[in-house]
Amino acid sequence: MSVKPPTSPACARCPVALGASCCEPKEDEQLATLTRADVERITAHARLAARRFVVEEGLSEQEAADYETRRPLYRGYFRRGPVRLTLAMRAGACVFHERGRGCGLPADVRPVACRLYPFERWPDGSWSVQMGRYGDLAEARAGGDACLAVEEAESMEDVLATFGTTHETVEALGEQLAAEARAHGRG
Repeated sequence: MSVKPPTSPACARCPVALGASCCEPKEDEQLATLTRADVERITAHARLAARRFVVEEGLSEQEAADYETRRPLYRGYFRRGPVRLTLAMRAGACVFHERGRGCGLPADVRPVACRLYPFERWPDGSWSVQMGRYGDLAEARAGGDACLAVEEAESMEDVLATFGTTHETVEALGEQLAAEARAHGRG
């Protein structure tokens, strides 16, 4: 299943307004969690060996269990062991990030987690955004973990509209991620 990912003019403005985009994480943060299906899509498209864009992050058994508890779309991801695959960074950004342009991968090739961002399903089954809202761009810039689309929105409907998406599309991407995470855990 291929679901049209959200897109947003706010994403192009985010590095200017907030100092960095979600593709440019803080030094102690990781990028998106990848499934084996993500790696296969990217490898086929970019004709790159996985070692060129994938980082393996070892977690303790407890950290892996906590990750799946906090992020229900990833339930079953760590069934084969507590190793998380993430996108690699180069020069402080995702290896596929093109400064001033955004992601260099076509929308349907991007990791599902990237296509779903900033939306997340919580353990209670509700959908929201992954970050808090500062309510002030200067504070959001200082905080370093904001999303411009969230900062500019008055409601969840505004965030969906900014990303040109709907609840149904977000739900479909969530189901795709959950299915890929389960398959990832089965190997």
